Amino acid sequence: MGTFFNGANCDIYIGKGAGKKLLDDITNAKKSVKVISPYLSPALINELIILHSKGIKISLITNDTIEDFYGNYEKNIFKLIQQHRTLDSSSNELRNKWIGFEETIRYIFFGFLAIFVFALFLFKSFKTLYLLFPLILIYLLRKMLLSKIKNKRIYNYSYSQLFLFKVYISPTNIKNDSSTFVHGKIYIIDDEIVYMGSLNFTANGTKHNYETRIRTIDKIAVDTIIKEYNELFNNSGFPERNIQDWGKQLYNEPIN
Repeated sequence: MGTFFNGANCDIYIGKGAGKKLLDDITNAKKSVKVISPYLSPALINELIILHSKGIKISLITNDTIEDFYGNYEKNIFKLIQQHRTLDSSSNELRNKWIGFEETIRYIFFGFLAIFVFALFLFKSFKTLYLLFPLILIYLLRKMLLSKIKNKRIYNYSYSQLFLFKVYISPTNIKNDSSTFVHGKIYIIDDEIVYMGSLNFTANGTKHNYETRIRTIDKIAVDTIIKEYNELFNNSGFPERNIQDWGKQLYNEPIN
């Protein structure tokens, strides 16, 4: 993994607003957008979500700065990682049987309690207190059933991505000297246009900072960069955030 290419025809831009044409090309994409950026702005992630909703194929590589997915955009992370809940039919059937049994026990308990109170006032005998023992046993049985009903898991959860993305773990978060920080910035539009440079996929990077970027439609260069992108996405070997574990951190998972 790693690419060297010489002789590509390209446009060069240096200065503020280096991302204006990039954002225009992304907005006007017809088929696909691929992004590598270690830092992200919620507003720009939202633009990718909008493009996805229009049928544009989106692919993203970034780092595990999870807060970059947040903002005043209905928490984009909950759009990018979607929760799916499935019902375990056999567990649900067993739980329903326990609920029915508990209901019967409840009627027996309150019926027996009424009998006990009635007998206590009617006979006013110490022996009436012996009725407390079965009453206590019924109460404990019902309490046990309620606990089993409360703790019985009937739902299983899984998570999927809205569109393809990889979130690699930065060396600072795993404290591993051999790990690699994915710091490159590459933007591929419709597999025909490539941007590279210093600008991140952020509002500051694309609009306000003094940045450098090149733009090329050189087919050989574009095809070479696409190959490198696919290699990074599919065969990097870098540690990455697991979508299932991440989903479990983000979402509640009621068991029933």
